[in-house]
Amino acid sequence: MKPLHSFIVTASLPPEIEQLKELAYNYWWCWNSDAKELFNRMDRTLWEEVHHNPIMLINKLGPERLEELSRQTDFTSFLHYVHEKFQSYMESSSWFSEMTDTGSAKIAYFSPEYGINESFPNYSGGLGILSGDHLKSSSDLGLPLVGVGLLYQQGYFRQRLNHSGWQNEIYKYNDFFSLPIVLMRDGTGSPIVIDVDLPLGKAFAQIWKLQLGTVSLFLLDTNIDINGIEMYRDITDQLYGGDRETRIQQEMILGIGGMRALEKIGIEPEVIHINEGHAAFALLERTRIFMQKYSLDFRTAKQITRGSSVFTTHTPVPAGNETFRQDRMDNYFRNYPGMLGLSREEFLELGHEGKYNNEEKFSMTVLGLRLTSYHNGVSKLHGEVSRNMWQRIWKCFPTNEIPIGHVTNGIHTQTWVSREFTQLFDRYLSPTWRIDTDNPDIWEGVDNIPSEELYREKQRRRVRLVLYVREYLSKRPKSYLNSEQLNQINEFLNTDALTIGFARRFATYKRAQLLFSDMEKLTAILKNIDSPVQIIIAGKAHPHDIAGKEVIQSIIQKVKDYGLERHVVFLEDYDMVIARLMVKGCDIWLNTPVRPMEASGTSGMKAALNGTLNLSILDGWWDEAFNGLNGFAIGNGQEYGSQEEQNNIESGDIYDILENTIIPMFYDRSRTGVPQKWVNYMKNCIKTIAPEFSTTRMIRDYATKYYIPALANFREFSAENADKARELRTWKDKIKSNWERVEVIDASIIGNGEVFVGKEIKVSAVVALGDLSPDDVLVQVYYGSIDSHGNISDAEYSRLERVNSQNDYHHFEGIYVCPGTGMQGFTIRVLPTHPLIVEPASMYLCAWA
Repeated sequence: MKPLHSFIVTASLPPEIEQLKELAYNYWWCWNSDAKELFNRMDRTLWEEVHHNPIMLINKLGPERLEELSRQTDFTSFLHYVHEKFQSYMESSSWFSEMTDTGSAKIAYFSPEYGINESFPNYSGGLGILSGDHLKSSSDLGLPLVGVGLLYQQGYFRQRLNHSGWQNEIYKYNDFFSLPIVLMRDGTGSPIVIDVDLPLGKAFAQIWKLQLGTVSLFLLDTNIDINGIEMYRDITDQLYGGDRETRIQQEMILGIGGMRALEKIGIEPEVIHINEGHAAFALLERTRIFMQKYSLDFRTAKQITRGSSVFTTHTPVPAGNETFRQDRMDNYFRNYPGMLGLSREEFLELGHEGKYNNEEKFSMTVLGLRLTSYHNGVSKLHGEVSRNMWQRIWKCFPTNEIPIGHVTNGIHTQTWVSREFTQLFDRYLSPTWRIDTDNPDIWEGVDNIPSEELYREKQRRRVRLVLYVREYLSKRPKSYLNSEQLNQINEFLNTDALTIGFARRFATYKRAQLLFSDMEKLTAILKNIDSPVQIIIAGKAHPHDIAGKEVIQSIIQKVKDYGLERHVVFLEDYDMVIARLMVKGCDIWLNTPVRPMEASGTSGMKAALNGTLNLSILDGWWDEAFNGLNGFAIGNGQEYGSQEEQNNIESGDIYDILENTIIPMFYDRSRTGVPQKWVNYMKNCIKTIAPEFSTTRMIRDYATKYYIPALANFREFSAENADKARELRTWKDKIKSNWERVEVIDASIIGNGEVFVGKEIKVSAVVALGDLSPDDVLVQVYYGSIDSHGNISDAEYSRLERVNSQNDYHHFEGIYVCPGTGMQGFTIRVLPTHPLIVEPASMYLCAWA
């Protein structure tokens, strides 16, 4: 039955504690220990029941309890203290403003999911958690950044395992008016609404705002009455739910609708950052906005978009790089190419990658790469993998020159460090560790922490984890455990045993089953009375990933078959609460992906911050973090002839490392009960990983490598009614129309004599440029060792300068230093160059001798 009238009811706060609402509506509280304790003091039991949602806590407390709190001077004094800290944080000068004159600049960050806190279920896993941490550190460093995303009515699914271990999905509705978010309204008090054209008509979305410190996150919601087409109300129902129709609808609302939402709010971003291809349609809409604002054609407006946009790719897995069939693109973008002044073929070419199963596809990753000038992977290794993956876009360039760099992911330190370790760091490190989290000199102070104290606090976290697991399992009577096992739950796990954690998405390439390859050996390890070991597992398989669900079921079945239920537990419905407890309480963090399919990973960084040692394949971030004394590596990063061979060898490595290194080290105790060598590893782990793999360092990297140059580009391109964009487009037209006539006519070494290491070699080249000027090109000598296939390897290059010109022929000369012995060689290449392009490869053109 529909209501005749509807209205919103909220709690009325006494004047003495009115500041609670301001704190509750800013997620700054979730990474400030005093603010969390403030809400905890109001009602500890209720705080847990409402899943740490401060708005729901306040609304459920009741007027009597709120009035009582207002009369408690110790509570009101603590509230005023926390509120002063909050105000100081919001008003403090920032790193970003001190290093650059930003003026009224805005950076818009687009992501399909955001993991802020468990009370805001708008995330599924690593990508969302990273996005949330990105916004938090942007606030800490004062970046003028806003986030853009979707607000999901049911969020991501809740996981339930039946008795056989099969995953079932449950979706629960979120009450947006009980979340710390605010509906954006116009001057008349009506909700601000945007629309996007879809095949059956317009889809409408309203905009909500979530505040994280100084950063605003704007979220679009289609479940509104104005959507007369019922299915369009459902677009933002589920994160990664629905079918391919749902997916393209969500990505159009996120990208096109997101840009229109910013425009409606009055925010004109000078830089946009597309976090994964899901949001790449924003680049098209941004270009359309520039066309309209500056009266430009698409190709001219595109120069502004490209020069001031950043694209981050997050996965080397082909399935993770979104593609749509051309007929679906035709259906959803019937009129949009015309709005851009493009033909259907020109429009589809923006995302054209090639054929899949003899079918043309439109790639969101290709669109993201083609409409941005700044591209990156999320670890050093992933940058290399991405350059290999996408070389076909830059066909005439060597792999190492593909313009895809890397910014290795990090974690928001304050969010993920345990209270116990926070107190240790406060005592033994410089007090500035909380702010200057990426300063390695500060983290050297970890060596000052007495081993007994460090290990004692780690033991406390393990005890808390074990007690939590027992309570968590006991509250799930319909789980994979039977009633008899639930009655004996207090015998599950051992508070003193070496505890291995494995928690991540159950995609098959992550190989959760690797540890369970040899059950006889694993059983012997787990049941050793003198040196017991236990395993805690958590994670979800995508609802459509049957193979991933089968992995979960097979592990649970093996645990049952070998009677290991007390030694191996699976925690259903993995979320940020479970993640925090596991990374803080486990002793070992296991990671077993097929190299190099793990783009980065961040859970191991969170574990390391809390003294949990990583046991991992050398993939993603661990490939650059491991130094031999801060954790353990499975294998040496080698490649194998087959997947079966790789699984056999690497599972054997896991058992060998456990039996011969990890377990003996963990149980080798001093007279005071401290495993000194283990604690030394813990200290090395924290001090080498905490500063380097924080989002503070990550955001500084994004700012200096991408945001600040992109901001400068935007201001240059948009000045004087976009005159520079017109200039660049005209120059590019000239280059493209003349490039077929560019040719290296002759190349030679000037002079004679023996060549040896370190000798300067003088090179001469004659180049034909047609109607182009020597100022339009960059002529380089490209040199290095000759490999067994006759190719130049480990290449370097050096610029040649024009000496003279005669008609269409231009003579260039230069020198380079012979870099090595053996067979060496060089060639000559010509690239287009202009002060307004970010790098020469941006035009995909290169003429080789």
